[in-house]
Amino acid sequence: HFAATDIAALATLRLAQCEYNAGNDAAALAGFSKVEEQFPGTPAAREAKRGTELSLYRLGQSAKGTEVLERLIQQYPSSAFAADAQFQVAKRHYQAKNFSEAADGFRRVVSQFPGFSAADQAQFLLADSYAQAGSRDQARLGYEQFLSFFPESDLRATVEFRLGLLEFEGKEYSRAAVAFTRVLEESVSAEMGSASRYNLALCQKLLGQTDEARVSLERYRADRPHDSRTADVAYQLGDMNEAAGRPKEAAQEFEAALESGPSPALEVELQYRLGRCREQLGDPDGALKAYLRAGASTDRRNAFRVSALTRCAALYESKRSFARALDVYLDIAKNSQDQELAALAKGRASQLQAGTKKR
Repeated sequence: HFAATDIAALATLRLAQCEYNAGNDAAALAGFSKVEEQFPGTPAAREAKRGTELSLYRLGQSAKGTEVLERLIQQYPSSAFAADAQFQVAKRHYQAKNFSEAADGFRRVVSQFPGFSAADQAQFLLADSYAQAGSRDQARLGYEQFLSFFPESDLRATVEFRLGLLEFEGKEYSRAAVAFTRVLEESVSAEMGSASRYNLALCQKLLGQTDEARVSLERYRADRPHDSRTADVAYQLGDMNEAAGRPKEAAQEFEAALESGPSPALEVELQYRLGRCREQLGDPDGALKAYLRAGASTDRRNAFRVSALTRCAALYESKRSFARALDVYLDIAKNSQDQELAALAKGRASQLQAGTKKR
């Protein structure tokens, strides 16, 4: 009878707190667990739960924390803190980038303690550990299990997004599109929503659903006219216009992309693509300007830079500017990673040099 009184609960709690204050976290955990098990629902039990959290946190920060936690789990497998301890062990492996061990640890949390309050986090980190380790199939299975086991979790939208990225990387564009569509149906952050819409558009484009992709990209641009993907959105629209035989509209999109601060690599491609559109529109001078801007890239071996130079050389020859064409051919011969193209450029440069000497 006495053992069930508030006095007994408080006395047991104070003993555990003394162990904690003395730095004996293992003994403190055993004491706090005893309070929670013997006096559930009492103020002492609630305070003991907080003590358990503090002890686990401190153990998790210590050099031998993993070793101590694993020993405690074996010693008290059914204790109130066992699930928390197992989670901390797995988390330490995750933070140390030991992803295989982390995945095993999080799997034990989910399988042995299904009622654990952070079981959904454990399942999420289980899948993410596999993803970090490069085990795409295992990661996908982990995320799919999450959606099955924890349909009401706050992490659901994040899992759908991660699953979409995995499917996209695996070229499973239909499945990726489904995942990104589901994210858009959830209440998510602005960044996750915009990323999902952009990724959905890419999936639609790669699946040949150009009308749907165009709608998605246009909606993205309307919702977020000036963000980090502005240049990429314009590039994708320009690419679709060019493929559809609309060089004028494509050129407008490529120009818009260039005005939006693209990455250096994308800028080179945009200048090349813009030059190509201008040639189709009968504007060789405008095309040459774009090609020369691409040729000014400091990445001398960039494939789009070299492609732009081949068009520069052809346009110079059409204008009979052979000295300029010669310089361009020498540049191509030096920097092209296509050996056949480099050889052709070198041969043409030799012909022009010979012609220059004769003249």
